[in-house]
Parts: sequence; C-alpha cells; structure tokens
Amino acid sequence: MKETFFNNLSNLERSKDYIHPAVEQAYKKAHATLHESEIDPRDFEELYGKENVDRDLTSVKNKEKGFTKDANSVYAEVLEAVMYHQIGHGNWFGEKAQTIKPSQYDDVYNGCDLILELEDLQQKLSHLSLSIDVTFGTTTEEKKFSAIKKNIDNGNLGKIKYFYSEHGGFRGELSKVPQVVIGVEKDIVVQLAGLWSTEGMLKEKTEEMLREHPVQRVILSEILLQLQVFKNYAEETGKTTLIPTYQKNIAILEEILKEKGFMSMGNLRNDKVFTAIRESLSIFKNEK
Repeated sequence: MKETFFNNLSNLERSKDYIHPAVEQAYKKAHATLHESEIDPRDFEELYGKENVDRDLTSVKNKEKGFTKDANSVYAEVLEAVMYHQIGHGNWFGEKAQTIKPSQYDDVYNGCDLILELEDLQQKLSHLSLSIDVTFGTTTEEKKFSAIKKNIDNGNLGKIKYFYSEHGGFRGELSKVPQVVIGVEKDIVVQLAGLWSTEGMLKEKTEEMLREHPVQRVILSEILLQLQVFKNYAEETGKTTLIPTYQKNIAILEEILKEKGFMSMGNLRNDKVFTAIRESLSIFKNEK
C-alpha cells in the first residue's frame, strides 16, 4: 500500500498528550459505534437476576469515577472501532469472522475490548478475547501477559460474563476463551482514522484502501504468534486441557493468514508495538 500523508508523525505530534486531528475527528464516530454495539447487561436480568446485574453496573460506575481518558485510550478506542467495523464489513479476518463488542463490565473486569468470533472448517464457532493497546512502541505488554500466564498456570483461560452471539444463539457466560493482546503504533492509527472517517466523493476509495491495509496482516500475525507461544507454554507446564482450544484457534488463524498470502506487511513488519509484544512473550518460559 502506498504511503499516505498521515505517515511520519513529528516530534510534537508524538508527545504523550497530543491527539492527531484525524484521530480526534474519528473518535466521535468510534465512541458512538462501540457504545451502540456493546452488549447490555440488563438483557441478562432474567438469567442472572436484576439484583446481580444492578450490582455489576454499580461496580463499573464506581470503578470509572474520576477516570479521565488520556491520549492513548483515545487512540486505542479508534483502533478498536476500526477493527470492529473492518472485521465485520471489510473482511479483514475473512468472510466467516465477526466481532462482538462486550459489555463495559467485561471490559473493566475481564480485560476484553473486543470478542473475535471465528468459524472453523466444520462450521463450529470459536472465540478470542482481544485486549487492544496503542502506544508509541516504547512500552511493553508484560503486565497483561503476566495475567495471561497466571491464568495458564492455574489451568484457566479467560471468560466473558455477559455474552451473546447472534450467530451461535448462545446467551450467558462464555468460558475457556483464549486472551490475546494486540496493538500498533499511533502513526498507523492516524492512517486508519483518516481513511475510516472520510466522507463524500473519496469514501469509496478510502474504503477500498482500508480493505487492503496491511495492518490486518500485522494484527493476525500478532494473534497467531501469541496463541502458538501460549500453546507451547501449556504443553511445557502440563496444562493439557488448554491445548485443544489453542490448537483449534491456531488452525483457524493459519487458514485466514493463507488467504492473506498475497498481502505484504511492508514497513509494518517493524512496527514497534509488534516488536514489544514479541519481546514481552519471553516471560512464557517454563523454568521448572
């Protein structure tokens, strides 16, 4: 893909509090898109009881008191919305992949920004919990990977309390959900934001550019790398019950990546966040 005028942010634009105009413009659309799409815990009152749901909603409200969105969270929310839309409508992960926006409760307490719903060759559904980060590439994801490692050590995977799938028709708590961390540099989010928020005569062209953007291959590669590392760690530590779930998702992701074989990562191969993710995965070593 050709470089766009959004590339190569200046030092001023790289300051931690700076929000690029393209991202600022896309943020309102992103916030509305995600809010309208998120699962509503009140739809589960019959299942969990109104008192339990009210308690969860109050807990989230209290947790978010005094929380102020910083620039990183704005960039992350825009990337999240672009992914939500492009996986569902731009075939970033193939025709059979969909995204589900979890409730705020599962975002806050289960670390899930998006749920990726995949279909295998036998038309069975599989799910991944995505945690999304956007940085300048100067920090690592060790804290989140430490939590994933602790889960594996305890023989557990992630869970989603408030889950509903239109495709699968399931409503309730989703368990045994592999967790992965994805992210790209802010430069890339600026590109995506500019393309995604374009209206008017250029909209058709920018939609085509989004469908072909190599960031989709970067994100797929990040996910696949993590699943392989987590599966190997589960094997090395004797957590055999987790292995089939990882293997199933690895097989699906490998098939999707094959479909993207013609697509080069280009300069995104050296994305600093992807590099930080690779380096942080070094904690998954069996020291016994």
